[in-house]
Amino acid sequence: MFARSAKHADPVRRLRRFGRSRAPARGFIMGYILFALTVLGIVVAVLSRINDAEAETKWVADGTIRVRENLQNIRVQVITCSALLGSSEGSGDIVFPPQASPTEPTPLNLLKCPQGTLSPIGLFDGSAGVFLPAPPQGFTPYLYTNTYDTAAPGAEAAVYVETTVSSPTGAAVLNRIARSASGPDTVVTTAAGVTRLRYYLAKREGAS
Repeated sequence: MFARSAKHADPVRRLRRFGRSRAPARGFIMGYILFALTVLGIVVAVLSRINDAEAETKWVADGTIRVRENLQNIRVQVITCSALLGSSEGSGDIVFPPQASPTEPTPLNLLKCPQGTLSPIGLFDGSAGVFLPAPPQGFTPYLYTNTYDTAAPGAEAAVYVETTVSSPTGAAVLNRIARSASGPDTVVTTAAGVTRLRYYLAKREGAS
């Protein structure tokens, strides 16, 4: 019988040699794919953080505008009532609408403007054409307090709003409003993780 030439060598051996020669190439390709997937994961994570940061920045900006506008509208409505009360009483001092309860702050939906012998008119229930402004999500409803009419030193008429839970973005909204306010119109305090903004309508001099 004739001996096999190199050209007709055992095909199994040839495949094994081919596989051994290709093994380093396959390892390199797999390593490259894993590296690419790792880089892709990092890029996706970074983009996600950027999007979250942009969304948070927009939320703070929108929340600041909304709360500031709400406070300004509340101020106009309450001061309008105060002007009517002051002129009707003939006093030179400002007279603010009373709290619904002498010991508890009043939710705005319960705040009423006295009308002498007539029934008091709700300031934010639509009776005067103005409805209760709603704060952004994550904040409590607006509350009104009035000790100003006692004429005691430090007495005040004020509106306040606070975050419902510990919220860095909510706190950022209230702090931004306080920083942009002119004069001592607003005070921001934080206790037990809740941030409160107190917006003064009027405040008497002296100790609080």
